[in-house]
Amino acid sequence: MRSVYSLRNMATGVAGQLLKFLLNFITRTVFIYCLSEDYLGINSLFGSILTVLNLADLGIGTCIIFALYDPIAREDREKIKSLMNFYRRAYRIIGTVFLLVGTALTPVVPYLAKGGTDLVNLRLIYLLLVLEMTSTYWFFAYKAAILTADQKDYVVSIIGFFTSAVTALVRAALLLLFRRDARTSYYIYCVVGIFSNILTNLLVKRRVDRMYPYLLEGGVTPLTREEKAPILKNVVGMATNRVCRVLNDGIDSTVVSAMIGVGANGVFSNYLLLRSSVDMVLRSFFGSMHSSVGNLCATETNERKEEFLGILHFVYFWVYGFCSISLWILYRPFIAGVWLHDSRWLLSPWAEFLLAFNFLMEGLAGAVVKYRDVNGLFWQTRYRYIASSVLNCTLTILLVGPAKLGVMGALLGTTVSLALMLSFDPVLVYREVLGKKAGAFYRMYARDMALVITTAALVKLASLPFAAPSVPHFLICALECVVIPNGLWYLLFRRSVQFAYLRERLQGLLRYFRGKKT
Repeated sequence: MRSVYSLRNMATGVAGQLLKFLLNFITRTVFIYCLSEDYLGINSLFGSILTVLNLADLGIGTCIIFALYDPIAREDREKIKSLMNFYRRAYRIIGTVFLLVGTALTPVVPYLAKGGTDLVNLRLIYLLLVLEMTSTYWFFAYKAAILTADQKDYVVSIIGFFTSAVTALVRAALLLLFRRDARTSYYIYCVVGIFSNILTNLLVKRRVDRMYPYLLEGGVTPLTREEKAPILKNVVGMATNRVCRVLNDGIDSTVVSAMIGVGANGVFSNYLLLRSSVDMVLRSFFGSMHSSVGNLCATETNERKEEFLGILHFVYFWVYGFCSISLWILYRPFIAGVWLHDSRWLLSPWAEFLLAFNFLMEGLAGAVVKYRDVNGLFWQTRYRYIASSVLNCTLTILLVGPAKLGVMGALLGTTVSLALMLSFDPVLVYREVLGKKAGAFYRMYARDMALVITTAALVKLASLPFAAPSVPHFLICALECVVIPNGLWYLLFRRSVQFAYLRERLQGLLRYFRGKKT
């Protein structure tokens, strides 16, 4: 049943993220049409700042989900109730802390938005976005944890279909309605996000209460100190990881806005939107496997776990390799030829390459990171994440400021910090989970990285005659991105063990669903 649950979660998750991408794209287009790149830069800047402050749940959600695997498998309802009650209290505390810390930073906000202080009341906009983030914690977001641990992420995805569509349509309509008054339009745009969060979490709560009515029962036994200890230890490790990971993600936008200007950050944010939209779809695709991989690691032998790690890495290589190549080749023709029809929205070709390369670096490490997370190895990685974030902040400021490399400098700082951040996970996972050294993984990673870069160079050469941005050239380049990498890799790997395994699993799933229909 692991494969069936994974496929169901995968189908709804990917469909949901694709829908969100389409709706976000439509909303972003209306936003650009009704407002300016300066407003877009402000929105991106505050989004980065609040993402750094927000950190979702400091990793408590991930650790609680990890702790729920065993009691759900044993149908231990009392332990499930205790864990969910602990999570509920934690979310209330985190929401309060986030509101207080976010509000305390309000006075410094205008100094981070170079060139945007005359457009709107920056402090008011910032406070509205703080309330949007805080609304998540105070309106039952913790309820979704049991769905994820029970391999029912598809429920959250379906609810997300509805709320994303409503939010995007309302925002687009209001932007168009108030387009003659940009300031009022932007205020309303921010307020809608608060109600969207509340609606999403209330709908998830209602569904969870119906599926798990025992969670509404009284007489919940609090977790003992001994039961809390491993959870809190993992939370500290995971919180450190998440803080540093979010700092790495958000520092580029913040430094570009503060040192170059909100207009440059608006241009940069369009690239980040496209990359993050692809990343969200892929995270949903691979996230649907999380519970199943956790179940496999809890029940199978080391040999079986290592075998599946190789298969999972093969999938990450193919998917992230293909998407990285497509991003690099299609950024320019899509933005200037299909979407905005203006070269002022373009970054330099080298900046586009680094955006795609950083995406690839992280994606190729995805299988090892997945094994690390499902095995709860958060505490052991805390120091290298701290070192990575310090290095990223330092390099980004130096390269954007004194070195005057602009956006390129920010991306180079991220490249170096990613190399450090991702270097330790294979050693940890192979030692703690598989009981061996990680040399085989590093060789596999280097081989696949070289293959993707070589393939990307071939696609780039094929796309050079169609470099002028236009819709026909975009379509030709997109076709080349589909045919060349997938055709070449199919010829290279069609007889591999990993490819054979995936083909057999797909055939088995098709037989299963055909049997269900009959």
